[in-house]
Amino acid sequence: MNTLKTLAAAALTMTTIGVNAQLLRYTSTDTVDGKPECEAVLKGRLKFNGIYDIKGNLHGNSTFAVHSNDVTGPDRPGLWVDMRQSQIRFDGTRRFAGGHEIFARLEGDFEGGPSNKSTFRIRHAFVQYKNFLIGQTWSTFGDADMWPAALFDWDGPTGMVESRRPMIRYTGSLTSHLQTELAAEVMEPRRLYDYTTPEGSNTIHYEPRRLPDLIATLKYNFNPGFLKVAGIYRNIGYGYQDQYKSSDGYGVSAMANIFMGRGKKDNFQFQFNYGKGIADYFLSVGGSGLDGTTRRDNPAELSLLPVNSGYTSYQHFWTKVFHTTAIASYNSFNGEDASFGWNNMRNLYAGGNMMFDVLPNFTVGAEFLWGKKTLKYQGDAEKSLPASRVNFGFLFNF
Repeated sequence: MNTLKTLAAAALTMTTIGVNAQLLRYTSTDTVDGKPECEAVLKGRLKFNGIYDIKGNLHGNSTFAVHSNDVTGPDRPGLWVDMRQSQIRFDGTRRFAGGHEIFARLEGDFEGGPSNKSTFRIRHAFVQYKNFLIGQTWSTFGDADMWPAALFDWDGPTGMVESRRPMIRYTGSLTSHLQTELAAEVMEPRRLYDYTTPEGSNTIHYEPRRLPDLIATLKYNFNPGFLKVAGIYRNIGYGYQDQYKSSDGYGVSAMANIFMGRGKKDNFQFQFNYGKGIADYFLSVGGSGLDGTTRRDNPAELSLLPVNSGYTSYQHFWTKVFHTTAIASYNSFNGEDASFGWNNMRNLYAGGNMMFDVLPNFTVGAEFLWGKKTLKYQGDAEKSLPASRVNFGFLFNF
């Protein structure tokens, strides 16, 4: 027993030493207004991503992408393990006289590339000065803090608006609590377009868009938490024969992030979204071509799909190191005018997890996720297939 205790203590000591050794920070000796003129830090996160699919046919998807579940296919149970979601982040700050400073961030992981190859990709790359942000980061249509805490599923719930976008954003304060954001955003470079182009010569084809997405928000901050509403306008371009055309999309999102209880032990999040042609802003759905396709009655026109979606989550700290999260989510696409062949797609998503903070920067845990995809056709016909999965692994921040 003493030997086991000695080995455990040695392992903990080695882990702690590794944490301190791997945190790289630079601070200049020159100062501006009593603060270092330049500061930079290199951080990282190791994520052991373990998956066991119980039902459904989502094997090969590192996220619980319920909309990808083939309702006509068989169950494919299977095991999946990777480290592709590990991240590297570099933050830098440069200060100037008068209290002004410029902040920059570069962050990436290894989820890029096709066929599940561990290829480095950029997640965030932006510069922020005063009220302006230029670069790629979380979309203004969602919010960087709207994420179910300690969720292993990397793209989150199926009805959550949250995606990374290249943008120009202005943030201003209307009162001490009320904030507004104005942004012009475009798609992530890894996505070619946000609608499905059917095969055939007498139908629509891809054309570059000529306008960015325009977003405006109001955000009420209170201690601790916030309420936020956001609106978006999209002008999606496409071509038919030698003509350039476009179709207008729009959306609204309402969200809340509230901490409750003594010591902020409870975190409640809620989000509801409605719009037309906005599926590319759902992190788990984006890139699937569900913003739209050709009209069912006219292959020369683009039909953008109406959608409503949402999620709610609740996290509770039972102790300082043990916490759980419960989550429920959905999205519903109306395809009555589109040529997908179905009239409605509904995706349900629910689950919960248990997490244990072995160290302040080392978390282990497991979560169970359940989902169901249902396609409804003309008349009363419908097809559906449930899916279930267990995620397990660890997060180590250094």
